[in-house]
Amino acid sequence: MSYLTRPPGVPDTDDVKPGMAHFAGTGPYGATCGTCRFRGYWRPTKDKVDPRTHLIKEKQYRTLACKKYLELSMRHGLPVKADWAACKYWEAKP
Repeated sequence: MSYLTRPPGVPDTDDVKPGMAHFAGTGPYGATCGTCRFRGYWRPTKDKVDPRTHLIKEKQYRTLACKKYLELSMRHGLPVKADWAACKYWEAKP
């Protein structure tokens, strides 16, 4: 919580959610992260060698982090909850 005067419509430090690409609540009215197309993507893990076939296994797992956060910061973020208010990068799921 900041102790300075906050102009209306300007995001505050209280509006920051970890793993989101921008401030929460800056997207369309009533939209949530659960309806955004950037929530969730396949994240690769370390490749492993199968001892029987000696071939490389490529494994991936589904994460509920923000893909736009990954594109902007080049880092994997924390999982984003579906009920959080959407940010300015919100796009509807196809």
